[in-house]
Amino acid sequence: MDTFKEIKTALKTGKISKPEFIETMYARHKLLFEYANEIQNCNLDAIRISNKEIVAEFKEPKIKMICPAGDNRIAPVEAFNFGSFESAEINLVKRLVGHLGGASINIFDIGANAGFYSLALSHYFPGIKGVAFEPVPLTHSYLKRNLELNDIHEISALNLGLSDSTGELTFAVSAENSGASFIATSTEGTNSQLIRCTVTTVDDFITQGGTVPAFIKCDVEGAELFVFKGAKQLLTNNRPVIFTEMLRKWARKFDYHPNDIIRYFAELNYSCFIIRGEKLLPFDSVEENTADTNYIFLHKQNHFRAVAEFCQNNQNHDS
Repeated sequence: MDTFKEIKTALKTGKISKPEFIETMYARHKLLFEYANEIQNCNLDAIRISNKEIVAEFKEPKIKMICPAGDNRIAPVEAFNFGSFESAEINLVKRLVGHLGGASINIFDIGANAGFYSLALSHYFPGIKGVAFEPVPLTHSYLKRNLELNDIHEISALNLGLSDSTGELTFAVSAENSGASFIATSTEGTNSQLIRCTVTTVDDFITQGGTVPAFIKCDVEGAELFVFKGAKQLLTNNRPVIFTEMLRKWARKFDYHPNDIIRYFAELNYSCFIIRGEKLLPFDSVEENTADTNYIFLHKQNHFRAVAEFCQNNQNHDS
């Protein structure tokens, strides 16, 4: 399909008449009215076009996010396409963070991408403090812009990744899906751009003066086990609530299984749960038919009240 510039050039050069130009342009403009009609059926309230960027405004939580050109999986696009974006997850996370103390606690958003969870929690708990970690420079720029758009100053956006060691790692970055950037392995075949990013461990970050979180969200496309291994001191001594993604296909790239994460946390006296509406359901192991991708880990001693409040069935867990 011709671009606006090409259509206007065709008019100027006489390739099309003025009536043809008006008709052709309006055929393109009709999409605006289609968006206006369809937006009623999703969790977006408005899509604003300026000469610099496109900004989507969510209905709930009431946050704003930019829509970078070419990124077909950014949260606002997902919300438009599928009606909502991780609504059950953010509602449960909201209640958990409120249970922990709301704005009085610190949070870590590891693998923050464009910052949906940081933005949402800052909306629900104004003034909540924390750190959003995003190693990919371009994605980090989106994260910073989204924090600015929402006037959020208590969440620090760091251009830094987290793993089980400190140094630099190679990341494979997809222009079409910034949320699918991942640590590239030696056996990885990818058409994505390869870039070097700085990483550290959670424990080293805290030892060097970083805040201690009571809640951690972690989504790092398969490298979650390494993040948690680099946080063993924090998990042992401070016992934060963990909300993490675990996918077999991503873990396989790093030669482990999501059940290795469950076993790792079990050794630290944590229990695993899956989200079922407004409740948590105790969960033991990921099988081949498991559809869940997001999980909550609660410490048996520190979070026994959360287990009692949020679980559908807690008779097999400490209370």
